[in-house]
Amino acid sequence: MTEDRSEFWSKSGIAAAAIEGSAVAMAVLDVFSFKIRAVNDSFKAIAQGSDLVGANILDWVHGDDRPVLQSLLTTADKNGKPLSREIRFGPRHDGPKRWMLCSNTVLPLEHKGSKTLSLLSCTDINAQKLRELEANERAHRWDYALVSSGLGVWDHDYRRGQFFYSQTWLTMRGYPGGGPQPFGSTEEWLQLVHPDDRDFVANAIERQKTGDPQYMNFEYRERHADGHWIWIECRGDAVSSFSDHKPARIVGTDRDITDRKNAEMLLSRTRQRLELALSTSRIGVFEYNPATGLVIADKRICEIYGFGEEAETYHASRLGAITAPEDLNRIRTALSSLKPGDPPVSDEFRINREDDGAVRHVRALMTMRIDDEGQQNILGINWDVTEEVRLRQDLITAKQLAEARNFELDRAKSDIEQAALHDYLTSLPNRRFLDDELSRRVEMVPTTAGKLALMQIDIDDFKAVNDSYGHGAGDAVLRHAAQVLLSVSRHNDFVARVGGDEFAFICSYGNGATSLEQVAKRMLLELSKPVELGEHRIRIGACVGIVTADACEDLSAGSLMKNSDLALKLAKQQGKNRIAFYSPDLKSAVAANRTPTDRLMQAVEQCDFIPFYQPQFDAKTLRLTGIETLARWRHADGSFGQPSEFMPLAETLNLMNMIDTSILAQATSDFRRWSDLGLDPPGISLNLSPRRLSDPALVSALEEFELPAGKLTFELLESIFLDEPDDISAYNLKQLRRLGIGIDVDDFGTGYTSISGLLKVAPNGLKIARELVLPLPHSPDQRAIVKSIIDIAKTLKIKVIAEGVETKRHAEIVTKLGCDVLQGYWLGRPMPAAEFEKVLREQTELV
Repeated sequence: MTEDRSEFWSKSGIAAAAIEGSAVAMAVLDVFSFKIRAVNDSFKAIAQGSDLVGANILDWVHGDDRPVLQSLLTTADKNGKPLSREIRFGPRHDGPKRWMLCSNTVLPLEHKGSKTLSLLSCTDINAQKLRELEANERAHRWDYALVSSGLGVWDHDYRRGQFFYSQTWLTMRGYPGGGPQPFGSTEEWLQLVHPDDRDFVANAIERQKTGDPQYMNFEYRERHADGHWIWIECRGDAVSSFSDHKPARIVGTDRDITDRKNAEMLLSRTRQRLELALSTSRIGVFEYNPATGLVIADKRICEIYGFGEEAETYHASRLGAITAPEDLNRIRTALSSLKPGDPPVSDEFRINREDDGAVRHVRALMTMRIDDEGQQNILGINWDVTEEVRLRQDLITAKQLAEARNFELDRAKSDIEQAALHDYLTSLPNRRFLDDELSRRVEMVPTTAGKLALMQIDIDDFKAVNDSYGHGAGDAVLRHAAQVLLSVSRHNDFVARVGGDEFAFICSYGNGATSLEQVAKRMLLELSKPVELGEHRIRIGACVGIVTADACEDLSAGSLMKNSDLALKLAKQQGKNRIAFYSPDLKSAVAANRTPTDRLMQAVEQCDFIPFYQPQFDAKTLRLTGIETLARWRHADGSFGQPSEFMPLAETLNLMNMIDTSILAQATSDFRRWSDLGLDPPGISLNLSPRRLSDPALVSALEEFELPAGKLTFELLESIFLDEPDDISAYNLKQLRRLGIGIDVDDFGTGYTSISGLLKVAPNGLKIARELVLPLPHSPDQRAIVKSIIDIAKTLKIKVIAEGVETKRHAEIVTKLGCDVLQGYWLGRPMPAAEFEKVLREQTELV
């Protein structure tokens, strides 16, 4: 463009003087190429250059604003009005730019085909724009802070009736941004408030409108968009007021404090539970500052120590004054060594309560911590364990008493076991112990190098010693014999008293029968030496029967005992101080010439004693009410021997225990069989011999039987109670009752039992002897005697059983006299199990 500037302005129809003098920066531009055609001085000052004509104006525009300028130049308003934009101008490249408010006016064409020109007018608004940007920046920062803080802003302009709620305010309630407001009025919004809080919130809003500062901050619950309840903390304040000083506009924030409230409620519940636990368990909590010596405690601590005024803070010396000195020193030592991070220290100490001086035991659990100010504090709990200590002491005392009782029981058990397995007179093992030991050694025969032998020793003319010098002398002789046999024995030998004046000697040998004979001769030699008994010198002798395991055809403990007994009998047949060995030929010879003793012993071994049962009947109804079990000896020809045939000899040979045991086993077996058949047998009774009652092994033997509970009674002869029973008999009586076994006194009226004896034994029943019952039909005096016996029994609440009821007249008399149970031949004779089963069946059919 060659024409000068003034000429250009005049051709454009614009007054040059006005353009040149204007403070507004102006430039004429080619609309499509953005080339500068002309500028005034104000524009040059902005662009900081003089050679501008022909250059592209975009070079002086901020890069971000170039599209804005392009749009301004190329866009025309439909109404022909000038458009304006805010654009930054300045020197080329990186020079400082200033904000200008630019407007564009399209100039009229000079002639057809000329270029389209625009007049760009720019007003400097840099200062205002910077202030605006700074204000916006501050507003943005405030918005960012609000969003980051989670605060929802609300603005209630009551003057204009406008209510604003920020996006955060809506989001915390679950409402999407940009959507319609979820409520149309305050009343509608109040329906979203929790029913329990609704009246309070409505009142708070009204009080806010009056400017009440107490209601500018409150908490309430509001329903979330998904249905659950959230806690809101509302804070607000008036920013403008009406003429009456009531708020015209209140601006505030809401915060979702649901998590905090839940935590507070959880903490509150936890505190309540802790307080309940502490209160229930009466545990006190304290905090002790070692530097100051001050203790902060709760009321339970004060209750424990007897601090009546319930002081929450006191000096530790106050507690020290009531603590036992020996405990106080120990606690101080423990506390001085306590370090932060150490596990809690537990201790127990005694105090004399401050208010009443009572001695109490207190347990403490303490730990060290460092507070926020770096101070060391000891936290702890105390609780009163006085009753626990007393209970512990009681338990210790009870334990000591129990241990003492257990010791006594163990000693008693040991004594009983000793009595069960040892002879009370000589302290040697008894027959039971001998049988067990002999069986054990028989089992060991195949594994031992030595040979087994059994000797039986019998004192010669022992009965003469008792008759001549008394039973005390006889006992002394037996004890002497026991000591002699023990002195002869070696470490592995076994000496026992079989019974009466018989002893047994188990030994091993390795040099044949000669060594056994030498041992036996030494026994006889030592036994033949005189025994000094006061003023008397007694000489005794003995016979020895020997059997070896090799000589037995069928080796067993029983065969050894039986064969050694045969050898002993052979020795005694040869005279005094004799020794005999068993051989198979001896067994045959003895079998050919059996004595009554042999036959009785064989009957015991072969279980030829069987039970017979005699029924007992109720005196009034004649219903079967009991069964007495009697022993019968079954001979080879099928006949049965009465008790008078074998009992005296069995007592002499000490075989009654074996017979009683066999009868008891068979009777209990029959009883169980009858019960299984549904015959409902009544209780059974058996005779118990005096020797059996004094047997230490009685109770243990009975415990091996399956005794019918409450259905078994032992009948004891009246003569048993004539003398004071020995300790073993008294013990056995007590244990029989423990096992549920009843006690009846048999043959009452033939002995000398006293009333005190009956009271001591307290039997279940009395059996009036047959000798007293038989004369009743012909003897009024006898009836008076029996009546007296019955009256005594009734007074002592003892059942009365009449034996010997041989006729109907007998039954009528004893029933009239008051007997409870009848037994005799008129009602039923003793019979074997098969016949008695018929009686039970007939009785069952009558029911």
